[in-house]
Amino acid sequence: MTTADGSADPDGGAQRERPRWKKARLPELASSTTADDALADIVQGCVEHLRGNEQCLLERTHEEGVHQMRVAVRRLRSCLALYEGLIPAEQGTHITGELKWLIRELGPARDWDVFVAEVLAPVLKQMRDEDRLVTLAETVEGKRAAAYERAQAAVGSQRYVGLVLLLGAWAEGRGWRDAKAPEAQARLQENAQSIAHHLLDGIYDQLLSAAEGFETLDAESRHKVRIHLKKLRYATEFFASLYSRRRVTPYLAAMKSLQDALGTSNDVEVARKLLKQVIKPARGKERARIGYAAGLVVGWHSHVGDGREQDLIRAWTAFANRAPYWGARATPAAGTAVHAAETPDAIDAPEAAEPKAAASPSPSAEAPVVVGASPASVGPAAPPRRRRVVRHA
Repeated sequence: MTTADGSADPDGGAQRERPRWKKARLPELASSTTADDALADIVQGCVEHLRGNEQCLLERTHEEGVHQMRVAVRRLRSCLALYEGLIPAEQGTHITGELKWLIRELGPARDWDVFVAEVLAPVLKQMRDEDRLVTLAETVEGKRAAAYERAQAAVGSQRYVGLVLLLGAWAEGRGWRDAKAPEAQARLQENAQSIAHHLLDGIYDQLLSAAEGFETLDAESRHKVRIHLKKLRYATEFFASLYSRRRVTPYLAAMKSLQDALGTSNDVEVARKLLKQVIKPARGKERARIGYAAGLVVGWHSHVGDGREQDLIRAWTAFANRAPYWGARATPAAGTAVHAAETPDAIDAPEAAEPKAAASPSPSAEAPVVVGASPASVGPAAPPRRRRVVRHA
């Protein structure tokens, strides 16, 4: 008898199914759900998402395993940032520190996965007879294997087990309840939707500020836009069940489309850094061969970059002209064109099929949400300025 991977089963039993990757379970919040219960549901869902992909990573059965674990960690960090001021600072600081450690350990494996599938593969397909690209691919596989060993070691460590147990107990026992902070505790007992609007407003204002002059932003600035966009997307998924699906669905689709376009651009920037890691230790003829192949990869993506840039601008325009689903509709500012996406019928219209999920970049520190940050104009594609909402916490 053999196992699913073709190896012999010493017990002679049935074949064992290979571990599969799992997507996140989105919270189902009712209109009566408190902010306290919403926090518990969100954290528990993120822990389930994290643990549900452990075996897929440990046995390396699919690249989505490490990706989904990274998504679970980022969702947890976004949740902590959303509830900053409502949970004890020392708890938030400790958990955030542990999550940063985990994302650092998982990051390289995901970066090499993206490089192989999204950056190197299309060049190999176009230049099948270029043996120097094959040499590069073989070298990259060695780097990727080492990165997976690092990620697997982290997930198999006592530190990881302790983090998972801490998060589960924290959510189950509502460990954030602090009698020394009565105002925060009172707000946690409020209806979740009553604070969701303020939280979403804060992230949205930060996004607009980061995206000011979007067409002229450099790669680093656009990566910051992508971080804010992810935070808005995660918050939307956390609280989506509290709002009209007809408004949330097209808005979420527009966010995903923009995130895909930003992700493609970021993949190339990350690839440049990874290629330097491959070239640096090489010597002699091997260095020359790998360096030449690296030039082919960068050159090919630079050649197709113009079309991607136009796709990215269109994706930003489509998103920026869509009114936020969580607040009252505002009148466009003077001089701002009203696009079809801004009309009541358009915002409720069905959206195109959901695009393929974009690859994630290397993690970057995410600043806590500062609700009430000043919104900024983002040029002709920007949505109208809205009333500033200050979070009381």
